Amino acid sequence: MLLNHLMTVLNSIWGGNPFALLVSIVDLLLVWFFVYKFLMLIKGTRSMRILAGFFLLLALYFVGKLVGMKAMVWLLGGVFEYFILIVVLIFREEIRNILSSFEFMRMLAGEGGTYESIVMSEELAEALAHLAQTREGALCIVTQKGDPEPFVTGGVPIDAEVKKELLISIFRKNSPLHDGAVIIKDGRIALASVVLPLSTNPEIDANFGTRHRAAYGISERVDALVFVVSEERGQISMLKEGRITRNMTREMIKKMLTKHLAQD
Repeated sequence: MLLNHLMTVLNSIWGGNPFALLVSIVDLLLVWFFVYKFLMLIKGTRSMRILAGFFLLLALYFVGKLVGMKAMVWLLGGVFEYFILIVVLIFREEIRNILSSFEFMRMLAGEGGTYESIVMSEELAEALAHLAQTREGALCIVTQKGDPEPFVTGGVPIDAEVKKELLISIFRKNSPLHDGAVIIKDGRIALASVVLPLSTNPEIDANFGTRHRAAYGISERVDALVFVVSEERGQISMLKEGRITRNMTREMIKKMLTKHLAQD
């Protein structure tokens, strides 16, 4: 396909048709743009390994064609004949999540992170919104460069994917892990029921309780996003570097998480 486009460009140049040349160039740039964005989206995921295997088969096909391996060419040629269908089947979950969560436009604008970070942001934002609605307190630390573990005590190892249902069950009032904080590290729930250091900042709102003071305390020490759900007010706050942003919405949370996780 790309070879045909290149031939079209060359024919346009020699044929003296500037409009056809412009269309072909724009066409090629759009194709490369979508391919690049898709690769950035699945970078570091299982889908990237599947895609690498697919390109290995493609390389075998061309090598087989070059050296005359007719059986190999016949077998793989039949596979690549349904290239679009295979891509849709392999990456159906990625395509569905991108489109259903309106992350497609973010991807085009270059605001998104990897596929995993986008899904994690979605799950955490939904969980926090649900906990705020049901007025169940919660405290979540999302790390990137900083490591909060040297500053915390206790905690129960979890090592699980960030899922809305799991976070809600952790912070339910009758859960044994309800007290304390959850640490999300490398895109996974690392620890639950963690005890954080309390801030001694005298400028903190006097109406804030232990949960908010703990959020201040860890955000002052570690490069992380800290989310607090107030069970009294049913509001979500975010802290970073000792500064608080109140009344966070679901969309605001997703945007901040995606931006934070996309940082090197």
